[in-house]
Amino acid sequence: MNTYDGNENRTVFLRDAIIMCDNLDDLKNQIIPMMKTQQEQWAHKVNEIIKENGYTKKDFAEKCGVSRVTVDKWCKGSIPKSRETYLKIGMAAHYDISNMNQLLMRYGQYPGLYSKSLEDCVCMFVLNNNYGDEAADKYRYILDRIKSNLIGNDRFDKTNIDTDDFNEQLLKVSDEDALDEFIYNNSALFSYAYHKFYAYVKMCINANYKGFASSVFDMAEGQGWSSSLKQCVSAIRQNKWYPTRNKIISLGLHLSMDHDQVDEMLGLAHMEPLCAKNIFETVVMYILEDADINNMLDSEAEEYDPDELCRYAKQIMMDMDIPEIEAFISELEEIDNEW
Repeated sequence: MNTYDGNENRTVFLRDAIIMCDNLDDLKNQIIPMMKTQQEQWAHKVNEIIKENGYTKKDFAEKCGVSRVTVDKWCKGSIPKSRETYLKIGMAAHYDISNMNQLLMRYGQYPGLYSKSLEDCVCMFVLNNNYGDEAADKYRYILDRIKSNLIGNDRFDKTNIDTDDFNEQLLKVSDEDALDEFIYNNSALFSYAYHKFYAYVKMCINANYKGFASSVFDMAEGQGWSSSLKQCVSAIRQNKWYPTRNKIISLGLHLSMDHDQVDEMLGLAHMEPLCAKNIFETVVMYILEDADINNMLDSEAEEYDPDELCRYAKQIMMDMDIPEIEAFISELEEIDNEW
């Protein structure tokens, strides 16, 4: 069977094929062989960036602020560890905003650039003003300077600006003085970059966990969440978290969300929906579809168990010999049968 080539029609085909799987063997034998792993996709992409820009691996390492050994590992499929690293890679590749978003979302599985985040606002300014080889240094210099001088402006009403309108305003900012003024005038907005995302998480807790937990923290303790997932939720409350894709998916499983709800949560974090081109997410989609068919997600059912989806997901994932999944299983801690 030919390797999946990424075109949109085949994405739809794969998504439909996942839904039609009757059991896990169908998924393993019919769907998984059609796809490349995330590591294979990334190795191809980073080698492409190096070649297209005429870099040696040493040159590229210097541009990205990493060692030559790290670049060697990337070229063999090792995934960069932070969103900041992907930003440096995109700047080294002389990417515009559109290409940077593709790099972040498809290869890094992070949110695309979001103008209402201070860091991303500065990044978008730098990319839009074509600083070339100086882009990464310029980004860090401007961001550090603004953070050291920024004083909040409480008069700004964060509810009055649509994100698309805000993007358009930002793209008209043509120099650093104008950027300083733009950021000061909108300083209160940057504190609420992901408030809709967290509000949605709280709404799902209220809908799915009535009678089981009074807050996300009570639920985290009751379900034995991993320390890293607890830290994410704590950071969200303090408006300090850049959501990572796998953490959001993990939240969805812990909150007994269905496929549409997970996609909604990803959208609020400015990410694409679950993707049938990704091996790990293919397995997640299968789990959610099967759980829905078997009424695991119906919080109104008499026998509803808020922990059942996590247990089921871990059971399925442990039966899959796939690196992306093995790294995720640690998020699904052992769950007691009773609260």
